[in-house]
Order: sequence, then C-alpha cells, then structure tokens
Amino acid sequence: MSTSTNNTIGVIGLSVMGANIAMNIADHGFNVSIYNRSPEKTRDAIKMYTGGKMIPFFDLKEFIESLEKPRKILLMVKAGEAVDTLLSQLTPLLTKGDIIIDGGNSFFKDTIRREQQLKEQGLFFVGMGVSGGEEGARRGPSLMPGGSKQAWESLKPILKSISARDFHQGDCVIHIGENGSGHYVKMIHNGIEYIDMQLIAETYWIMKEGLRMSNETIAETFKQWNEGRLNSFLIEITTKILQTKNKYGEYVLDTILDSAGSKGTGKWTSEEALELGTPSFGFMAAVLARYASAHKKKRVLLSKTFEKKITEKTNISLVQLEEALYVSKILAYTQGYELLVEAAKTYDWKLDLKEISRIWEGGCIIRAHFLEELENAFLEENTKTSIILASAFKQTILSGIDSLRYVAQKSIACALPIPAFLSGITYYDNITNEKVSANMIQAQRDFFGAHTFQKEIDGEYTHHQWEV
Repeated sequence: MSTSTNNTIGVIGLSVMGANIAMNIADHGFNVSIYNRSPEKTRDAIKMYTGGKMIPFFDLKEFIESLEKPRKILLMVKAGEAVDTLLSQLTPLLTKGDIIIDGGNSFFKDTIRREQQLKEQGLFFVGMGVSGGEEGARRGPSLMPGGSKQAWESLKPILKSISARDFHQGDCVIHIGENGSGHYVKMIHNGIEYIDMQLIAETYWIMKEGLRMSNETIAETFKQWNEGRLNSFLIEITTKILQTKNKYGEYVLDTILDSAGSKGTGKWTSEEALELGTPSFGFMAAVLARYASAHKKKRVLLSKTFEKKITEKTNISLVQLEEALYVSKILAYTQGYELLVEAAKTYDWKLDLKEISRIWEGGCIIRAHFLEELENAFLEENTKTSIILASAFKQTILSGIDSLRYVAQKSIACALPIPAFLSGITYYDNITNEKVSANMIQAQRDFFGAHTFQKEIDGEYTHHQWEV
C-alpha cells in the first residue's frame, strides 16, 4: 500500500492517453499518484514505467490523501457521464482550493456547467484540450487549458514542462481563457482536423481513381509535398500509410473498409457553427462525408443501379492538385478561426488567435509549418476582417483558386466525391461575392409569410403587398 502524502499531481484514468501523460509528468521530475477504476490498468501502467516517480493507488481516498495541497487531479476519462460520476465521487473528499483538470474531449458547455458547480463548492475546475494522440501525450502534447487564471498559475510549471515545443522552442501551452474556452478551442482544432483529413483523403482518391496512380507513386508525391508548404504531420503519416504492407505483401490501406468513424467533436463544431451563424461549410462537409461513408451496404446496392461509366483518366496535373489542396487548407483554417472570433464575442472570452496558432505548431495532430504563416498573419491589421486578406495568403488564393475550380470540375466529371474541396469553393464564392442570390429568398419569405425585407438603398425594413 502506497503511503506518500506529498505527490505533486494525481492522474485518474489510465487508458493509453492517461498512462502516457502520467509517464510524461513523471519524466519531468514530478511525483505522480495514479489511480484507475480497474486495478489491472494501474498495475499495467506501473509495469510500463520504471522511473520511480509514478506511485500507484487502489483506493480513491488514499489516492487523494497522497497529494500535496492544493491538490491537483487530472482526469483522463471518457467524456460525458463518466466525468460527472467521477466528480460526484471526488468532491466530498476534496478541500477548498483543490483543482480538478478534465483532460478529455468534453463538450465545452458541460465544462462551463461543471466549473460553475465546483466553484460553488470552493473548488477549481479546468477544462483542458489535449492534442497529440498517444505519442504526443507521452513525449509532449499541445495543451489548451481554460478555467480561472488562479488555477492556471498553480498548474503552469507542470503543464509547461510536459508540453510540446513550437518551431522556436516555446512551450505549446497557454491559458486559453475562462471556463469552457479550453475545450472549445480543442473542439475547433478537431473540426479543422476533420476538414484537413478529408481534403487529404480526397486528394489521395483523385490520384488513385482519377489519375490511376499507384500507391507508391502517390506516396512519393505526398513525400515531395511534405518538403514544401504542405509540410505537416498528417501529410507525413499519409505517406507512411501508403507505403505500408502487411505480412502477405498487401498494402494495408487497400485492405481497410472505406467506412470512417467519428467521436463527435466534428459534429459539435458543425452544430456550434449553426448555433453562432457562421458560414462554416467545411466542417459540415467533412462530417457528412464520414456519415456517407458509413452507409456501405446502401452504397454497394445503389452502385449496381447507378453505375459510373467513366473509363478515361482525368487530366489534372499534380501542380494543380497541390495548389488546390493548399488553397483549400487556407480556407479551412479561415472558417475555423472565424468561429473562434464569433465564440469569443458570444461567450465573452479573450482568445489570442496568434498564440493559439503557435501552440498548435508542436505535438498536436494538425501541426504544420503552415501554422507559422498563420501565427505571423495575426500581426497584420487585415486579418481582423479575414485570414484570407493576410499577405501570406491573399496572393496564394488569387493565383490558386482557378486550380481548385479545375480540380473540382474534373473530379465531378469523373464522378469522384469531393465534398471538402467543394465546400472550400462554396465558402470562398459566398464570402467574396458582393452580391448573392439571397434577395430572392427574402422576397419569397416576404411573399408567403410577410417576414419583411431590408431595402438595399437605405436599409429600411418593409413589407410589399405581393399579388397572389
């Protein structure tokens, strides 16, 4: 039985992410108490780590008593009801000033609610986004803690120690803002990740089905792109995926069912865009593409009736395809950051978009050299209107949008589904046209429902007596 009473921090939840982040903390010289509902996972974690700084506990009360005050407890458990259940078990055992950190992918409104509930009990609650997967958790994740400034100051030495490093060796962690802002920023990160992954998948499919390229040739293409402006973790792993074979000599990718799963954060981002009224076509396209892929049986059945009779390969060049992918990436991030700006106004947060870009440069799934361009873009006044006005992106879009249109046109002609590419064009054309067709919609609404419309000449709202 463990008896230490001055450990720096405790970690509850020892699945891969929890165990790895506990080992990361221990690596940096902090004594870590660990606990899991299942004792076997606690034993497994100890077997994996021989550094001596991780101390196992099999009783929740003893685990809590092992921590120095104010206690700091990191929860790495499944989002949702499990968090509330655990909080109900923990709070009677804690004292005023103790800090609970939720490092799971919790919905930000749940985090706002929980912080308020714990504040009434004299406890601090920090919703913290954690990105980087199991390797990031072990070697250095990107961390996005929200909550009170006081709690942040107490946690800062630990979080700065274990976080990843940006391109200039800065810590990939900042205090994001109040209450649920940390989990909100992680939600946007995941939404952008959805679009990025969908764009890469569509690019791969255009090369494979449209250009009839082999896996090795596609891998070589992505490898070359990864040495340029598209350099990113996702492009890097895509190259490796395309090259990997199983013991039978088959490409592993070619053996995987074309049905993509999801855990809900992309859906949340789409719902939040609708809630706040931002034109975030990309999030919805990426989520719906996964949903469509999951209808495998229906797709197989319908494909037999609506057979695609495309026999010739398309004539998209790789230069055009790279340009289309990069422009689409800029437009995807633009939509994500627009949602962050709107959220800051709605929820009264002070979000530092430049710093958020910086802490995504290391450790996280969407890490990319592009983020340094994005970080610098926020030094320009123009970006207050839109990211696409930044000097690093404006000319790229102006010169590359025709390639995006061409790729879309040729892909459609070949019956290749490209919802993410099309969402980029749709967003761009809606947001950069001085006039759109919405006057007709307002006229229709006024015709059948007397909803009124705003006159263009003076902004006055009026109703017209239409002839039925």
